[in-house]
Amino acid sequence: MNLSYEERCKRTAEAYAHFFESLRADTIEEVRDLVSPQVHFVDPFNDVVGWDKMVQVFERMFADVEQPEFTILDQIWSNDLCFLRWDFSCKQKQLGYWSVRGMSELHFDAEGLVSAHYDYWDSGRNFYAKLPLIGGLIRFIMSRASI
Repeated sequence: MNLSYEERCKRTAEAYAHFFESLRADTIEEVRDLVSPQVHFVDPFNDVVGWDKMVQVFERMFADVEQPEFTILDQIWSNDLCFLRWDFSCKQKQLGYWSVRGMSELHFDAEGLVSAHYDYWDSGRNFYAKLPLIGGLIRFIMSRASI
């Protein structure tokens, strides 16, 4: 059965959302089936290109936090772009239980694999402002910039 480009992208996006919702340390490598070899992955901490680097990002996450969990809330399409709105939670040494809401922008290659994944979430408010030493300074700066 030959699927159209749009159908391939939608199937990949569904599988990609499921990959994140069921992500465990022993399933990280499965991302290679869903992304192009030269995938561009960007989040507030990383800007990497390629399967191996993306896998390293996830391996680092599992090394740095306990019980990471993604919940995909929405999948929205705009032409050939897919946006995933999600919640992420984990236990982190300095922060304890931590959660953040964010959005991922997904681009697809000609085969319908994810070629770019750009994460958007407020790392200043949701991460750095909660850190013990620099958090006070960041909270002060944020209070001075707000009305």
